[in-house]
Amino acid sequence: LALRGVRCTVIDRAGIASCASGKAGGFLARDWNDGSPVGELARQSFDLHEKVAKKLNLLSYRRLKCKAVAVDGSESKPSG
Repeated sequence: LALRGVRCTVIDRAGIASCASGKAGGFLARDWNDGSPVGELARQSFDLHEKVAKKLNLLSYRRLKCKAVAVDGSESKPSG
C-alpha cells in the first residue's frame, strides 16, 4: 500500500504485540527452513523483507548476525 501512496494503519485483532512480532521482535532467519519444502520460499521472503524496507526507507529494519545454541545436546538449528 505504501508503494502506491496509500497511508494505512494495521490493527491486530488479537491485541498489541500479541503474536509473532511481539514475542520474537519480528525476528526472521534466512536458513531455518533449508532442506524443507518451504526452504526456497523462506529465503525469498527473507530477501524481500530487506528489499521492501530499503525501498520504503524503513529505519526500523536492520539485519543482525545471530548465533543459535543447543543446551540439550540436539542440533542448534531448528528442523524445517
